[in-house]
Amino acid sequence: MSHVEKFEGERAKVYNRRIGKMIPFYSGIMELVAIYLLENTPEKGKILSVGCGTGADFAKLLEVSPDRFSITGLDPSPEMIEQAQKKFPQLKFICGTVGELPLVEEYDSATLLFVLHFLPDSGDKLSLLKEICGRLKKGGSLVLFDLFDPEPKESKTLFQNIKSYLINFQGWEEEAVEIYLKRVFELHRIESPRYGELFLEAGFSRSSQKFKSLHVGGWIVSK
Repeated sequence: MSHVEKFEGERAKVYNRRIGKMIPFYSGIMELVAIYLLENTPEKGKILSVGCGTGADFAKLLEVSPDRFSITGLDPSPEMIEQAQKKFPQLKFICGTVGELPLVEEYDSATLLFVLHFLPDSGDKLSLLKEICGRLKKGGSLVLFDLFDPEPKESKTLFQNIKSYLINFQGWEEEAVEIYLKRVFELHRIESPRYGELFLEAGFSRSSQKFKSLHVGGWIVSK
């Protein structure tokens, strides 16, 4: 995988404050992630949180089940890992990428939350998914959320909905919304069917889209 997205400097400092306002229904999505992990991970199972950032990916899970699983947080950004370690000193954190981990099928579940849209669909998306699949046990699950590309006929209305949501319910100024939407359009978003193709190409056996709202999609993928 040639592209690695790192949050450094100001991006790392403001990440916690901004992410909840940038992703519609973010808090509820994190609760869904916790539920999916609870339902798909065996007792004392091992979870790999890929691109864990500051630890929000598993914070809700720890609230309801603090000792049930063994969680490893992985992120290429030292500043993000440092923040996560301060918040969750009881967990294991690794600063690096999936490809740098031993190629051993040791994890029962993995998460990949709002990461894939940073990677070009010219091999990097597939490469990361293959790397994750190679670290999951047979029957293991991947919980994935991403900013995806709506169907062309839905696009104009959908992004007007996003703009209205951010202004009316998140208190954003219109100029800030325009900057955000410009950034969203620059991401390497793909349509829903493409995710299914990538999952199969990466070595997973089946997938199910569990969530779709505005430009946010969520999947559970099984090896």
